[in-house]
Amino acid sequence: MSEVPGEGADFFGRIPLFREFARLMATGSGPVNWELARQVAVATAAGADTLGMTPQLPSPAAAPEPGQARAWDDRLRLAELWVDPATSLPGAGVALAARPLSRPDWAESVLPGFAPLVEPGARRMTEALGSDAATGLPGAGDMVGRLGGLLAGLQAGTLVGQLARSVLGQYELAMPPGDPARVLVVPENVSAFEQASGLPSDQLRLWLACHEVAGQRLFAGVGWLRDHLHGVVDDIARETDPDASGLMDRLQALDVGGGPEALQELLEGGEGLLGPPSAALQAAIGRLEVLLALTAGYAVVIAGRALDGRLPALEAIETAVRRRLADPHGPHGLFAQLLRADPERAAAARGERFCREVLAATDIDGLDRVWAHPDFLPNAEELSVPGRWLERVGLVGGEEVDLDEGLRALLEGEERPPGQEGGQQPPPA
Repeated sequence: MSEVPGEGADFFGRIPLFREFARLMATGSGPVNWELARQVAVATAAGADTLGMTPQLPSPAAAPEPGQARAWDDRLRLAELWVDPATSLPGAGVALAARPLSRPDWAESVLPGFAPLVEPGARRMTEALGSDAATGLPGAGDMVGRLGGLLAGLQAGTLVGQLARSVLGQYELAMPPGDPARVLVVPENVSAFEQASGLPSDQLRLWLACHEVAGQRLFAGVGWLRDHLHGVVDDIARETDPDASGLMDRLQALDVGGGPEALQELLEGGEGLLGPPSAALQAAIGRLEVLLALTAGYAVVIAGRALDGRLPALEAIETAVRRRLADPHGPHGLFAQLLRADPERAAAARGERFCREVLAATDIDGLDRVWAHPDFLPNAEELSVPGRWLERVGLVGGEEVDLDEGLRALLEGEERPPGQEGGQQPPPA
C-alpha cells in the first residue's frame, strides 16, 4: 500500500463500485458484503461525499520522509517508559512499531477488524428477512439476503471511510488490534488536529504516543477483553427483533437500477425498522456503553498520569481531547453509533470521571482491579456512582460512603468497617 496517495493515484482501480454494482449484486454472499464495504470505505476516505460521485482526490502530497516512522517509534519507546509506572497493566512483551498510513490505506487495513462487530447484527437482520421472504416466491430469500449484505456493507464501509478522515491512532477506537506490535497512525489527521486546536506538535504527539501505549495495554494485554466485547455485541444482536415485514416492504420498493444511491436512500430511517428494544436488549446495550466509556476514559487518564509534570501543554491537550471525544460526529461517537450505543451514555467523559474518582479513593492497583475479570466491570449505575463499585469490590466499605471521606479515611488511617480488609474478594454473583 502507498503511504500517502499522490497525484495520479489509481483510485478507480480500487473503487470499481461505480461501474460494477450489478456484479456485486450477483456475486455477494454472507451477512455483510465486504467487497462493497471496502470500496465504499476507500471512496469515502479518499474524499467522496456521496455514493456514486467521483471522489475528490487529495491534493498531491509528497511521500512521508523516511524518518517519520522512526520518529513515531522513538515516541512510542519513550511513552512505554512513562506509562509503566502509571498503570499496573503489563506490556505485551513486544516492541511497538508505528505504521503511518494514508486515510484510504487506514480504511483498508482496519476493515477486517470490524467483522466481529458488524456481522452478528447483520446476520440477525438477514435471518429475519430470509424468514419473511421464505413465505413469498421461491428464491426470494437468497435475493433478499444479498440485498441485506449490500445494505450492511454500505453502512459499514461508509462509517469506516468517515472514521478514516478523522481518527488519529490505532487505539482511539475500542477495537482489539490485529497485530499487537503495530500501532497505526494517520499523520494527515494528526496534523489537521494540531492545526485546528493550535496545540504544539511535539507535545501533542507525545501525548498521542502515551495514549496509544495505554490503549495497547488494554486491548492487547487484558486477555478477556476481546472476547467480552465480542460477546456483548453478540448479545445485542441476539436480543434484536427486526421489523422484517417493514424491511421487506422497503426492499421490494428498491430500484436496483438506481445503483448505490438507491441503497443510500434505503438506509435513511433504518433505525425504525429494528423493532422496539426489549429490557434484555437495553441491558446488553448498557453493558456495551459502559465498556466503551470505560476503555476510552481509562486511556485518557493513564496518558495524563504518565505525562503529569512532563508536558507544559498537558492541560490544554486534555481539554482539546475531551472536546474531540464529546463530539457525536467524532471517531468515538461514530463508532458508538455503529454498534448501536448511545454516544452520550458511551461518552469517554463518564469513564474518565469514574477512573479519576476511583484513583482519588484508592490507587492505580485499585483502579486496575476493574480489568482483573469481567465480573469486576462496573454496571451503568456504578459507572455514574463510583462509590458503589468501590464498595462492591471491597475497596471502600459502608453503604453511604462518600469518595472524599473514603480518601481521608485511607490517608488518616481511620478504622475501617468490618469486612473491608478483604479487598481481594471477588464481587458477589
